[in-house]
Amino acid sequence: MDESSRPWSPTTELYYINKKGELEPTHAPRSLMFPLGSIIVRYGAMVRVYRTLPPPTVRPAQVVKSKAAAGPELATPGKDMKQTAAQLKAMTKAERWQARKDLISKGSGSIYPDAQIAAKRLAENNIAVEKAKLAENVYKTVNPLETTPGVPEGWKDISNDSAALNKLGLKSNMLYDDPASPNFLARVYQPDQAVFGNDMNPTVVFRGSREPEFASIGDNLSSLWNKGELAPVKNGADWSNNFAQGMGKNSTYYQNAVSIGDKLAMSGQNVDIAGHSLGGGLASATSMASGKPGWTFNAAGLNSDTVEKYGGTVLGKTDDIQAYRVEGELLTKAQEVNVWEDLKSMKGLPVPTLLKEGVSALSPNAAGIPHDLPGGTGSALDRHGIGQAINCIEQQKDEDIAIIGSRL
Repeated sequence: MDESSRPWSPTTELYYINKKGELEPTHAPRSLMFPLGSIIVRYGAMVRVYRTLPPPTVRPAQVVKSKAAAGPELATPGKDMKQTAAQLKAMTKAERWQARKDLISKGSGSIYPDAQIAAKRLAENNIAVEKAKLAENVYKTVNPLETTPGVPEGWKDISNDSAALNKLGLKSNMLYDDPASPNFLARVYQPDQAVFGNDMNPTVVFRGSREPEFASIGDNLSSLWNKGELAPVKNGADWSNNFAQGMGKNSTYYQNAVSIGDKLAMSGQNVDIAGHSLGGGLASATSMASGKPGWTFNAAGLNSDTVEKYGGTVLGKTDDIQAYRVEGELLTKAQEVNVWEDLKSMKGLPVPTLLKEGVSALSPNAAGIPHDLPGGTGSALDRHGIGQAINCIEQQKDEDIAIIGSRL
């Protein structure tokens, strides 16, 4: 406050400017260490220097809201967490979307910093959870020539709608490598304007790694006898493409993703990209090749040379990708160097820790701005699932709705 020397106090004291333009404490001083009257003296000196009085402080208790017309009292989202949950559950998807937007607007304009912070995260998560649900739905695709079952409310699978795809510069056969049993797979979803208004864009979503299925002993013996080799591992292509890209080797999956990115860039349309696990890595490549925003969840790392390796031009920035990861999930732990955490995971054993750090150092990290999601449960493998990412984001949404509501 001035050049004099006084003891420091961790106590927070609140003041306000009264109607006369004078500075007054809101309550009796809590600190015995700091001469708080000097703040008022310093304030008076500044008023004399600038020869003007600031306007009176509008204190929260002074704000009086106009009363609504008499009638049954309706629950206001956020006033009470139980009321909020019950009210949102009774709403349509469109009503819930608008109610959260209204809360975000109120939180952003709040005088309270915690409400402002909660509003910012709620706005981000409001969109991110929709992308995560699409990243979950793409795994349900059985026949790429048919509509994927169980599409989330508010979205439509347009992967076989030629007219809709043409607007984005895409064709249906670019979204899979085999119509009968695809390994590489992407879907395109169209948002319902009646639900989201103009808040959402069409979204290209990539399927991630599926669990490998190994052939039985009998099938392996039969394959050895007839073909001279072991039976192939079902879904093995997901893992070989993932590994190859990370090591800078050829990957047809990523070549397809970059090609899709090139087409999206030329379309000039507003479109988003999303994916989980391997699908998150593919989404990152498409985002970088197209310059379109991306959302990834527990994503595979992206080699810095991948886009240009397949003739693409890096049009995007990593800051355009929102990379959500559940804390403690397997893929992120494997890709990132974190000596202290890894030492704990290896029970303090130096050799396994060094080996792990060596592997991680060779693996690219997930591209994008990291968003760590606490609240995962189970093992590191359990936490890798897209369902856990969705649950963690929903938990944060509930927390932020409660914070904003408590400040209304």
